Amino acid sequence: MQLYYYEYEHDNKYCYPNSNTLRNKLNIRDDKILREAERNITALRILELKRNAPKGKLDFKYLCKLHRYIFGDIYSWAGKIRSVDISKGNIFCKSEFIIENADVVFRQLEVDNYLRNIEEIEIPIKLAYYLSEINAIHPFREGNGRAQRAYIEILAGRVGYEVDFSDAGQDEMIRASAEAFHKEYKFKNELF
Repeated sequence: MQLYYYEYEHDNKYCYPNSNTLRNKLNIRDDKILREAERNITALRILELKRNAPKGKLDFKYLCKLHRYIFGDIYSWAGKIRSVDISKGNIFCKSEFIIENADVVFRQLEVDNYLRNIEEIEIPIKLAYYLSEINAIHPFREGNGRAQRAYIEILAGRVGYEVDFSDAGQDEMIRASAEAFHKEYKFKNELF
């Protein structure tokens, strides 16, 4: 598995001084150890979400709430919109436009009645579309993919459609995200 890192201008707000390691509640200063701890902690939180997803309107606040739940034991900024610009192969939404773009995407999802009136054959296309749009916004400093996948699984579950990303590897998700930036959703058949 290839490791992917965010590209960004160094910002001491999120990282320890003279380091690329994210400031964290565990005070882990080694990036490799932090990634392992993060993976273990978030895996448990995501499993809890699969068993008992929170109720509520599936809006942008809900996504932020999921992120806070998944990453809140690790990062003080969990669930909060990032204030730095980042990229990972593609340039994500500039931080000053996150709220504006999220409003557009989540308003459209509301117009689509959270996929309740969509024919089953169209659900994978819509899920791929919304996953890619939320990914392009990339509202958080870290943990966007896990929060997005949890959100999409919950959205799908509410309309009786099952999505399980557990078999999708990081390389596959990065490739799918890159394709989606160009409005190519070929991956929908593999993931949904």
